Amino acid sequence: MVSRAEAVAAAVPSTPSKAKPTWQEYEHQAETVGMDVDAPQQESAIVGSSPRRRKSKKPKKPLDNADPKMLGDEAYRPVELKQVSGGALTHEAVVFSSDSSLFFLAKDNAVAVYNVENAEMVQSMAAANKKQGDQTATIHAIVADPDQAEGQHRVYTFSADCRARLWDADTGSLVREWRLPGGVAAYVVADPLRSNAFYCAMRSAPVKNQKPNMDKMKYMVSRLTLAEDGSVQAEQLFKMSGLVGLCVRGDGQWVAAYAMFRVVLAQVRGSGKVVQHSWGMTERVSALAFHPGEPVLAVGDWRGRIMFWHCVDDHLLGSQPTTDRRVSRHSHHWHAHRVNTVAFAESGTTMLSGGEEGVLVLWQLPTDSRSFVPRLGSDVMGIAISPDQAFYAVTLRDNTVKVLSAATRSLVASLQGLTFADSSQCSKPRLARALQPNAFTTGLVVHPTTHHVVLNGEPGHLQVYSALSDRHVVSVEVASFNRTGGSQVAASQPHVDLVQYSSDGAWMATVDSRKNAECYLKFWSHDPAAQKYRLATRIDAPHMSGGVSALAFQPPRQGQPLLCVTTGRADACFRVWALQTRGTGHHYWSCRSTVRYREQFPRAVAFSADGSTLAVAFGGAVTLWDPATCLAPAAVLVASAQTPAISGLAFVGESPYLATWSSTRLDMWNLLTGSVWWTLAMPLLAVTVHPRVSLLAVAVCQDSAADSLDASLLVLTPESPNPIVALSHPVGVEALAFAPSSSNKRGNHPAAATKQLVDPLDHNILIVLTPTGLLNIYGATDSDQKETVVPKAASTAKAMSSAVFANIFGKPKTTPTPVTASGAATSSHVRQAMRLVRSAVQSAYVNAPYHVLPPVSALYDQFFTAQMHPTTPDTLVPSTSDDAEDTVMADTETEETTLETAATMSRPATVDDLWSEANTSLLQSICLGFQAKAN
Repeated sequence: MVSRAEAVAAAVPSTPSKAKPTWQEYEHQAETVGMDVDAPQQESAIVGSSPRRRKSKKPKKPLDNADPKMLGDEAYRPVELKQVSGGALTHEAVVFSSDSSLFFLAKDNAVAVYNVENAEMVQSMAAANKKQGDQTATIHAIVADPDQAEGQHRVYTFSADCRARLWDADTGSLVREWRLPGGVAAYVVADPLRSNAFYCAMRSAPVKNQKPNMDKMKYMVSRLTLAEDGSVQAEQLFKMSGLVGLCVRGDGQWVAAYAMFRVVLAQVRGSGKVVQHSWGMTERVSALAFHPGEPVLAVGDWRGRIMFWHCVDDHLLGSQPTTDRRVSRHSHHWHAHRVNTVAFAESGTTMLSGGEEGVLVLWQLPTDSRSFVPRLGSDVMGIAISPDQAFYAVTLRDNTVKVLSAATRSLVASLQGLTFADSSQCSKPRLARALQPNAFTTGLVVHPTTHHVVLNGEPGHLQVYSALSDRHVVSVEVASFNRTGGSQVAASQPHVDLVQYSSDGAWMATVDSRKNAECYLKFWSHDPAAQKYRLATRIDAPHMSGGVSALAFQPPRQGQPLLCVTTGRADACFRVWALQTRGTGHHYWSCRSTVRYREQFPRAVAFSADGSTLAVAFGGAVTLWDPATCLAPAAVLVASAQTPAISGLAFVGESPYLATWSSTRLDMWNLLTGSVWWTLAMPLLAVTVHPRVSLLAVAVCQDSAADSLDASLLVLTPESPNPIVALSHPVGVEALAFAPSSSNKRGNHPAAATKQLVDPLDHNILIVLTPTGLLNIYGATDSDQKETVVPKAASTAKAMSSAVFANIFGKPKTTPTPVTASGAATSSHVRQAMRLVRSAVQSAYVNAPYHVLPPVSALYDQFFTAQMHPTTPDTLVPSTSDDAEDTVMADTETEETTLETAATMSRPATVDDLWSEANTSLLQSICLGFQAKAN
């Protein structure tokens, strides 16, 4: 019995290997999922029965994902990480360049450089030895180089790999790199007195596969000096547990830090002596900032107050450490909720603050007056002021950066990232999802015409995002609400549960709800002129109570109204909604039928590619319905009584296969035979099925630990559980989706006869959403990058050799194809693959119901084409001189036939050939049956 770990190891390559995969390696992979290589499992593939297995063999060497994969008779190009989009833009403060023309953002392990005027990216810089999206090199701080010459744009970065780097933003090159001796540097602030010195909070480097507890993390506040020779000098100042923020006064002599209920103010004397003063707080601290001209420390708390402490003076505090010393304070109070950030203008007359209200507050300190920039759209998390005091950069909780003019308070530029990535600002993304378990419910939905990804945005909204261009497209307001701020109003915020589009993109259906049990089903029609969706029908409580669990549109059928099916969470029924038209031409949706099945609760729904079949999952069973009537199920598919409840299902392209899955199992049903074709029993993180091409992608958990993010990506075809792509994805998987690549809009597969490596994703890309909000885009390597082409193996199998047909038509005159050295190495593999496909097709056709069998006329041409060998030139009858014109025509036809014959004989066998031969064998069996019946 093969364990789950061995099954994953067999499917996911880990050891490099340049040898071409052999049939025995595929045979071992088939054994790990309980399939017989010689004959696909039909009834025995159902869980609970006893399928025939081969004896366990020693696990073979895993396949190398860097080499072309071969399945059947096709060679596939390698799949690689093409691009990383999304990610958190606002987990670190914005940094302006010295001339205020650029601003810098930490985007995971890269530094993104943007133009202030239009927020367009002009440069992206990352370490050469780090891949895109590498979480081990996440940047924790960016500091502008104070010693740069005029016209230069250089920044320092401090990352999680315990490195400090100096970058030249003009060229995008790395100038210098330092190894930090004390661990990871966070909350870094430049020393105003020395250009190559920095104040920072050092913590130990994280242990692999161990999640740090940020509340108990111990920091050492230090002053680092980075020398030009690569050495680092660290001067330790004081320790603090659970440090959250750090700031330095403009004279470089005072350093302030805060934790949850504690504030520490340290005076750094020239001799290296540090005098530390600390205070315990009754309210939780949320922000710190020094006044640039007065001995004042501004402290923001969770009550919305900004307290001015008049304590930054050695004469007031003394030269000895103190605790909870009484100091003079006064408050500025406008915020109703937590103050997230405080900043001062260089003159010291203006203070800026922001919090959960989504309002930028500008305080005029001399006159004690206030002005506001309201309706920013989300909680204000950070404020940065440009060196020339002309711009304010405001970072918002929904992963947005807005650049405002300081003179007019108007919006200059806006940069919107992936809203889902705002959870990565939290040091514990799993804890953030536990506190908000239904924050991401729509999954990754690809728009059918624009191919943008659609997913949950801010509360009550959908975000449309272009993964290829890494840009926010639009935010669709599904449900409106009043933003008041505060965690106590979370129950009143609407949430978009589901979204689906019709196949032509003309209609959008959404389901939104609130925690107080309100639920709405809304149908939106697309307005081509305005390029937006407008609400056409709203249905309150479509399934009484409990909400909607699944939603699906029917592909359009000529002469029939468009249908949409929803399943209820608590009313044990699914409803069919039909598009209606009034006399005025106005379109609306109404319920056409309500269907129940044995008082069971439906959990998933899907339509076939042609819209003729509706599949609804009830528990562990799948019911097939005629959507036009829905009177009774046409068939019920049940693998076994122990099958877990199905959480999702989908028809695989236009093939006769139906995929059903739960959290621990994926079943592939062959609807021609009504049986399970194969089963993948592994912990599943996400599943996606291509709507047109016969492809599906599965994310498999490699480790059963609750905090493990290690996953494997498997791309499969419905015919076999052997993956055509197997990749390791160590950063976790939240959702998957297929989308057309930029070079192919329709996603058509290249001709099988071309001598090129086949794209395993069929000219599509696989988009993977990680728990931290990254969109990893996988695709086949570019065709111009391949150096060699793996030749397709030549098939040595002949056409039918039945004695009955040989006696009637004679033995076929075929010329054996010479087997080269490379072909001999794979001939055994080809023969095994042909026997597998032939047996599969015969079993599927012969055991299928008569009404789904293809007509004999559909197989007639290819059957006799395979049996009747083209006439060769030496068998032609010489023409006489009287038939000169006919002779010329015959010679022309002979030449064309000869070329066609030569091409046929030299062309390597393809999967189409295997299907053709299998159908030929099937037709032979049918004809033999007719002959026996006649006798």
